[in-house]
Amino acid sequence: MYGTAALPSLGRILSQSAVLLPWTATFGRAVDSLPVAYPIGLLEKLFGQRDRRKDERDFFSNNGILLAVPKKKVSHQKKRQKLYGPGSKQLKMINHLNKCPSCGHQKRANTLCMYCFDEIRKIWKTQTFTANEEVPQEKEISEVDKRVLYPGKKLREHEKKLRDKESYVERRMRTLPVQDNKQ
Repeated sequence: MYGTAALPSLGRILSQSAVLLPWTATFGRAVDSLPVAYPIGLLEKLFGQRDRRKDERDFFSNNGILLAVPKKKVSHQKKRQKLYGPGSKQLKMINHLNKCPSCGHQKRANTLCMYCFDEIRKIWKTQTFTANEEVPQEKEISEVDKRVLYPGKKLREHEKKLRDKESYVERRMRTLPVQDNKQ
């Protein structure tokens, strides 16, 4: 229905009018780069034939945009080569590893061994840990007063029914013991 033709383009007209209006010169050059499409009926009237260029094709027919997907899964080896391969952006291998002199585990040079660090942390936790002691005022409170001050959670009817499993969970019946017939 539409085709391209060598009719006077809008860009050419705008660049020629740049003598009168200087700001249209750059706009005219930009418009020249855009494709011009005219109705085919108008082309037949003007030139007597349709524009039949075989090298110009529709933009979306076969320019490769839809074909740009991987055909096969990238192998493990290729992934590793890309990850650790030569170049400055890949991951660097850690070459500065030593053995810990106290425990023998592998560690980075000039750093603490994480195994020893964890052991020391556990020791410190056990030594510095203090149980949550009650406030001295609450030590003297009787059990009845504690129940009044801190009533705790009250179960609703639905929760009480759920806790009574024997009412709704059927237990598998046990089989009768089998006696061996030894004679």
